[in-house]
Amino acid sequence: MIRLILCLLMVLMGSGWGLAQTTLPTTSPATQPLRAGKVAIIPMEEGIDDYTFHKLKKRIELAKVDGVDTLVIKLNTPGGAVGPTLEITRLLKKEAENFHIVVYIDEMAYSAGTMISVACQEIVMSEGSMIGDCAPILPTQGGLAEITGANRAKIESPLVAEFEDSAERNGYDPLLLRSFVQYQLTVYVLEKDGDRRFAAREVKDQLLTEGWKLDTDIKNPIDDELTLLTVNDRTAAQLGLSKGSYKSVEAFVESRGWTIVKVYEHTPDETFIAFMSGNAVRSIFSLMLVVCLLVVSKSPGTGFAEAGLLIAGSVLFGVPMMTGYGGWLEILLMLLGVALLAAEIFIIPGFGIAGVSGIVLIMTGLVLTFVPSEAPALPAGPYIVPQLPQTRDGLKEGLIIVTSGMVAGLFLWLWLSRYITKVPYFNRLVLTTTVGSTPEFGTDALRDAVESTWPHVGLTGVAATDLRPGGMGRFMDTIINDERNVDVISDHGFVAAGKKVVVKRKQGTEIIVREATG
Repeated sequence: MIRLILCLLMVLMGSGWGLAQTTLPTTSPATQPLRAGKVAIIPMEEGIDDYTFHKLKKRIELAKVDGVDTLVIKLNTPGGAVGPTLEITRLLKKEAENFHIVVYIDEMAYSAGTMISVACQEIVMSEGSMIGDCAPILPTQGGLAEITGANRAKIESPLVAEFEDSAERNGYDPLLLRSFVQYQLTVYVLEKDGDRRFAAREVKDQLLTEGWKLDTDIKNPIDDELTLLTVNDRTAAQLGLSKGSYKSVEAFVESRGWTIVKVYEHTPDETFIAFMSGNAVRSIFSLMLVVCLLVVSKSPGTGFAEAGLLIAGSVLFGVPMMTGYGGWLEILLMLLGVALLAAEIFIIPGFGIAGVSGIVLIMTGLVLTFVPSEAPALPAGPYIVPQLPQTRDGLKEGLIIVTSGMVAGLFLWLWLSRYITKVPYFNRLVLTTTVGSTPEFGTDALRDAVESTWPHVGLTGVAATDLRPGGMGRFMDTIINDERNVDVISDHGFVAAGKKVVVKRKQGTEIIVREATG
């Protein structure tokens, strides 16, 4: 109790950027009583994102149903997004009332992994594993960009507060934990009459005059102004962070005399969702979405493109909803975009502002599904511009994938428009003639001349299929002395098959018709 009060006083007195000193724990940090030891293993071997938080929350609920009293999180991560990490640490601290929570670091727990580790009641590590390096970073194409000034302070503040809260809860030294995230700190370990103490540079010189000495059993300083604290399993045990090193998580559980009753491995549906949320798969479906949008805007009502559009939209917006990256904002943007696009295709003739706005809204919603939530990491307030590096990185990644999908889809559409009649299976989706036959043309030049002028404005024909408003129209071609079918779009909505239609205008390759009244 006295040690806890001292730690709390040191946090209050030294909550600045480098002025702190406390006594180094001579025993293991966690003071909570051990429980019966019905253990559930929760693997967390991935980059930390919103989906990681949702999976952990689901497994903790399962552990409650299964009657587990001890959770061992098998952690191996290079780091991840700040927002989900803070959600995970707060969940672990809340659930400490229901479970004894231990983290077993298997290989590494960098950045977000360090924050998750110290939020648990105990830390144990595999032989040769590493923990540390928790500064916020801003990835760029050329490497990492430095975050300085007010931006760094804004990002670091919630991280420092979270580390200090973990120190108070689990008996760690607050200065030691802050050195994981604040590179401007220099931290020394001193000893006197069997006691050990962490001290910043400003305090170390004064303590030396009072009879304290630098601890020669530990590297001094353990962290300086140009680095972030990063230690292996042996040093972590010396510093009081870890309770020991073990060859495997099973060996650790056996050493405590506990029993593993559950191992919550990844389920097949989680593996499938993780695969579908990969950038390669999302790029393919982004391309599919763009091609189907172009086909629908060119020749609506065929059914094939509409089905592809539904499938691509379901994957691109449904999977992020499952992983936590998609929310009501993205869905609202998508629905509004679809509504504008449908109005442009089926109500408003031609293709103008409503159609372009609809596509932009759909693409905006799609880009936002790549952006993790940063609300848990920042103080309350209206933020228009992304504040965290991970948010900007997700936004950039989404723009690259969606833009590349749009460009690739446009090129694929241009290729299909020219060669679709020669592609197996797809050529059966395009009607050419229904009466008689089309004679062979002597040259490509003659064929191009006929296609560029026919059907001319004012030519009357019939709707070969229902126009919804897209479909097929049949017109007489006097050059070949036969009727031919061609893709047309009605500028006044639905026209039943067999009704007379007249060519009103031609916009590029689009043929706009209207039902003939006389």
